[in-house]
Amino acid sequence: MRTGKRGWLAVLGSLAIAGVAAFAATTPASAPAPVSAPTPTAELPDWLFPIDPNLLHPPKTPPPKPDDQEPLKLPHSKESFTAARIGDVYNPPDWHPEDHGPMPDIVAKGRKPDVIACAFCHTPTGQGRPENAPIAGLPEGYFRQQLLDMRSGARKPVGPKEYAPNQAMAKLAHALKDTEIDEAAKYFAPLKLRRHVWVVESLRIPRAEPAAWIYEEVGGTEDLEDRLIEVTNALDRHERRDDRLEYTAYAPPGSLNKGKLLVTAGGEGGKTTQKCATCHGPKFQGVDNVPPLAGRSPSYLLRQLLSFQHGLRANEAGKQMQPVVEKLELADMVAIAAYLASLYPTPPVPPPPPPAPPAAPTPAPTPAQ
Repeated sequence: MRTGKRGWLAVLGSLAIAGVAAFAATTPASAPAPVSAPTPTAELPDWLFPIDPNLLHPPKTPPPKPDDQEPLKLPHSKESFTAARIGDVYNPPDWHPEDHGPMPDIVAKGRKPDVIACAFCHTPTGQGRPENAPIAGLPEGYFRQQLLDMRSGARKPVGPKEYAPNQAMAKLAHALKDTEIDEAAKYFAPLKLRRHVWVVESLRIPRAEPAAWIYEEVGGTEDLEDRLIEVTNALDRHERRDDRLEYTAYAPPGSLNKGKLLVTAGGEGGKTTQKCATCHGPKFQGVDNVPPLAGRSPSYLLRQLLSFQHGLRANEAGKQMQPVVEKLELADMVAIAAYLASLYPTPPVPPPPPPAPPAAPTPAPTPAQ
């Protein structure tokens, strides 16, 4: 696997996530044995799980301790944080406190030493990042059930054991208390997911290499082939945990039209899959406890489609999704994820109405004759 040059902030973020993985590995897991796992049609592609180069090729000398003096900023935020604060899993940065209400402790601080802050990985506004999940706007009941299923082992992590983000979340869930799950569910449900992924169809793309569990543009071009990858050209902002950073997702040509046909009509003649709109709503923005799909990270959506097909989500949602995914090839899933990610996550906010014209002045009374 190719590895590109990375700045010290990238190293900081990698070590933070690696620390989460190390902590999570100490948490005992008691997952039930799988029940009649289906035979998957598609294999798990390596490119969907970019491993941090520092894990594959550890530096010969430990990186310096994160700086705790110099304030760092983002162009759209009034806040500033040191590198040490940005990497603090029990006190992550909140770049836009005006975008959300008061955070419960489990979101803002976590619970030492067992549970890191939800906001560290998913950001205080729930936008998430390509290596994990966008959780803003998920229905309370759905959110709660997923964490309970992770805790019980009914929902298992997808991907290789070296892919720390998925493995860490699955093991961390074992330490969550019911009250903490409820608090997090109620906090993230009313938050709005921003449109921060732009899907581009292309045969050739800017050359991208794994960095900090995602892909970073490194110069030059390469063939995309059959991949779907989310890329950043601002790794420093990603590593500062910028919840307004926008990513580009590259998909093979024809993916959007193919994906639209699959989710709206089940494919050619409706023979490939079931219509997603039947359960997820006509605009794929969710219905009751059925989660929204529109505008979510395509990497996350693709990982979950593969999870369903591989029987890794052996919960009620998994049972309902099994006939949906059983015939899908990897190219079908890539198209579905690309199309859904290209949609608005919530209806666009209409512009405010123009101000009313000023009232006509009251005419002066006519003098009596």
